[in-house]
Amino acid sequence: MKAKLLALASLASLFVLNGCNCIGDKDTILARIDKENVYQEDYQLLLKNGEEVGKDKGKFLYDNLYSRAALTSRALSEYPELKQEWEDAYKDLEPRILTMVYQRFYVMECLMYSDEDLRRYYDANKSLFAEDSVSDYYALRKKIAESYYIFKNQEQWNAYLKEHAAPTDTMALRGRFVETYRQQLRDSVSKQVEEHRLVVVNEIPKVDARAYYERHKDSYMTVPGYVVYHIQGSNPDSLAKLFEENVSLDQFKQLAVASSQNAKTAADSGYVGFVKQDFALPYGIGIVPELAATLEGKKPGFVTPALKASQGNVYHRFYLVSQEPSKLKPFERVQTSIENGLNAGELFDVDSSFVLISKNGNPLFTEKDLLRYNQEYGRMRLNKAMHDRLTSMWAGIFTYAELAVQARLNHSWEFRAIARDTRWDYILKQYSSKKNDSIPENLYKYEYYMGYRLQSFGKNLEDCIPEIQSRISMNFKKKQNARRAAEAYSSATVHLYNPEVVEYKPEMLADVLLKEADSLYKADNRTAALEKYRDLQVAYADVDSLLEKATYEMALIQSENNESKQAEAGYYAYYSIWPEKPNAEKAMFSRGFILNEELGMNTRAQVVLEEFLKKYPNSELKESAQWLVDNIKSNGKLADELMKKIEAEE
Repeated sequence: MKAKLLALASLASLFVLNGCNCIGDKDTILARIDKENVYQEDYQLLLKNGEEVGKDKGKFLYDNLYSRAALTSRALSEYPELKQEWEDAYKDLEPRILTMVYQRFYVMECLMYSDEDLRRYYDANKSLFAEDSVSDYYALRKKIAESYYIFKNQEQWNAYLKEHAAPTDTMALRGRFVETYRQQLRDSVSKQVEEHRLVVVNEIPKVDARAYYERHKDSYMTVPGYVVYHIQGSNPDSLAKLFEENVSLDQFKQLAVASSQNAKTAADSGYVGFVKQDFALPYGIGIVPELAATLEGKKPGFVTPALKASQGNVYHRFYLVSQEPSKLKPFERVQTSIENGLNAGELFDVDSSFVLISKNGNPLFTEKDLLRYNQEYGRMRLNKAMHDRLTSMWAGIFTYAELAVQARLNHSWEFRAIARDTRWDYILKQYSSKKNDSIPENLYKYEYYMGYRLQSFGKNLEDCIPEIQSRISMNFKKKQNARRAAEAYSSATVHLYNPEVVEYKPEMLADVLLKEADSLYKADNRTAALEKYRDLQVAYADVDSLLEKATYEMALIQSENNESKQAEAGYYAYYSIWPEKPNAEKAMFSRGFILNEELGMNTRAQVVLEEFLKKYPNSELKESAQWLVDNIKSNGKLADELMKKIEAEE
């Protein structure tokens, strides 16, 4: 998988270290796409992260590198501000990239040996790696480091081998011997970073309750409310007829005594008293959802229309006596609560300019930085414990980053490749967000009609949109991004520098998808053709003519594939969305035919076919449709008679 640096936001990521193999000449430039360069080291990083190249290396390079470079170039062209946004984000990301490089490559793969030492050992001992002769140094570096460790610690290895002697496999023992050291090394480095940080974590100043109260008064306001009377009933029309809205409080009280079905308040002239906004009302009234909105901005003397309570068939009319605004609670009332919160760490207060982490007496990481980081990546609830954990995590990151710089890992190919990969990911994510793709209405309709038997049964389109969006939005966004990448690559100035790799031409273009679908269909590979039309349908859903064509062709292929339920629903979707298109006539007839002849749903088939006869009285398919209707009405007798006649003639 691609290196996703944003995942380093996890606290655990500081100590999860992995090592993989790589291949290739790291300095070779593979391609220049507009202003974006792609290097062999980018390819190596993919291989290190476990990506499988497969038979078509050109497609692999396009999918993982070239398309992203092309789309990045287009994104920066359309939104120049992304350049500055990336530079700002990189300030957070660079130390995390350095941390990853130090942990994953330098410690876990190279076992903290320099590249120079490992390469020198490899050049002098290539015979030890004869079975890997097709691979280069970088592909073997982990194995080289392990062999070099055993060479440097021969005495310990001999003792280990003697202790765990035959019949155990020697190669397995080598692996266990090195892995034990690797884990010890990881733990040792982590402990050293924790105990001997190269940065200083500054203690957060203590805050007393009064100071906290003064800075957070908004948190200590009373809930606004109102003083009301009410009349309760089970019939909103009857309540409405009791009186007009303009009625005096005395008149309202009299009516409450005489008419309210709430005995508790009727005994007190309908008096409810002070009610907090959006809280349950006393005396069994409960929640009245529309009350707050109805009373908003109203003056004393206002009488509400009949409002329904949240439970039961109960309605109320309220008389507003007064509005009670929110007020600041006195400090003495909340002092104990604040003190307890501060002592427990649930409440704490840090000035945004406070320097949490410093280096050589200079600010490195402030409270503002931590809040920004948490907002962008973590979104965790910041009590004192979590705040301390995040601060500690960043102190560790900065220390690892400093160690990486000391080891000159900021000049390594791994650092460059991960930084480039992270840049592409960041820009493309922001670009997709700025495009803010919305699913076109006709694609919603297609999914609605296709699911009419199950998902949308008994519901209208509007009710089904949330479920449809949840089901298809991920694939829709994926196809939209693939389309944009294909369009960007096709219009970019592309220079590929490895003639041995055949250039892959992107498929997610309308004309290419249409051509491939047609070719596959003619080759009788209908299932593959169906997939191409589905790609066209989703990727180009905003081009209604393409969505229409894909929808009809998919139903046609599904029919030929004997996928009767899908074909029937597809035809239904087609003529429901595009009733005036020429193919709507064929689609409606085909649906009726499939319902009758293939699915045995004769009642529904009859409705569809009779609708067809009314809508297309002059259709060439009129006689066929009428015969199908007559056969359904005869319970299949017409078909039986026809078969007997055919058999007799034979």
